[in-house]
Amino acid sequence: MRLKSEILEINKIVHDDIVERTHLKEDILTHKVFSYKQNHVSIHCDIFHSVGLHIVESQIDTDTILTNNWSAETPHVRFFFYLSGNSSVKNGAGNESYTHRAGMLQRNFLDTEGGGGSLIIRPGEALHYIIIKMSVDFYINLIKSEDWINEDTFHQYILSRTPENRPNETLSIDLKMLQIIEDMIDSKDIIEHRYHFFKLKLRELLFTIHQQTHYGDNIPEIASQPSNSLEKIKSYLTLNLDTPPSSAELAKIFSMNEKKLKQNFKAAYGTTLYAYVVQLRMEKAKKLLLQNYNVNELAVLLGYHSVSHFIKVFKSYYGCTPKEALSQFQSIAQR
Repeated sequence: MRLKSEILEINKIVHDDIVERTHLKEDILTHKVFSYKQNHVSIHCDIFHSVGLHIVESQIDTDTILTNNWSAETPHVRFFFYLSGNSSVKNGAGNESYTHRAGMLQRNFLDTEGGGGSLIIRPGEALHYIIIKMSVDFYINLIKSEDWINEDTFHQYILSRTPENRPNETLSIDLKMLQIIEDMIDSKDIIEHRYHFFKLKLRELLFTIHQQTHYGDNIPEIASQPSNSLEKIKSYLTLNLDTPPSSAELAKIFSMNEKKLKQNFKAAYGTTLYAYVVQLRMEKAKKLLLQNYNVNELAVLLGYHSVSHFIKVFKSYYGCTPKEALSQFQSIAQR
């Protein structure tokens, strides 16, 4: 499986990797970095790969138009997590052209014909996205012992081993998915057996997506035919916890009536937009607290302008202050 990405305007190849025979031992995970900063263009990519697995986290900030051409040879499974910014794609999967938006997850089963395209980045954009690509053999071996996947229609499509190069299936990213991919990318503290850690997290990620698509409200749609579903609004809020938009701003972003948006959200999820943001913030606060972030850092990361306000909200939600919660966690760990 050869995977190539290049940016035309700066004449730079981000990566050109062959991931089947890169190593004699499949459990070695390679990490390399592509970095470029010049003439109001800043690009940073972390690239992880091993036999049959290729993961790229890209952060791009530009004041000029950029064209990112990519190609992929042989059948492969692709998951694209779009975390921030806006861009458009020409001649993508299914030979479609469409627009990326923050909060979208795209998945597909592709071969050489369907695995290429052009990503157009407009001036003034700051993009952040993660692409996971797996060879068919890697994917099948990864979850061959997982009974839950057998009822998954996307999985059955891959088992056919015959890519039809369909248009991308587009889903919405939720907090669980976001935490899993962050755990993978930010796992610098895992020195030994990081490859196996990645495989565990990939299984967890596939399970989470399966649960959302089969038992939740995360219904796949085609990228070129978007709808303004409430799941997309939840996804947008998940990725903007530090600066959550108001209901009026959300209504404008998703071209909806503000009053109807609030009513529909409350009817669908039994909570207000504001309460949902608080819930996500508190769930993330608890996770970060276990990673030894202090209260000041938590308040900043979660978008609270006052540490005391953050502590007050945390206590009203969990019945204790962050310091008391951390003390409880530490006591449990010591026992």
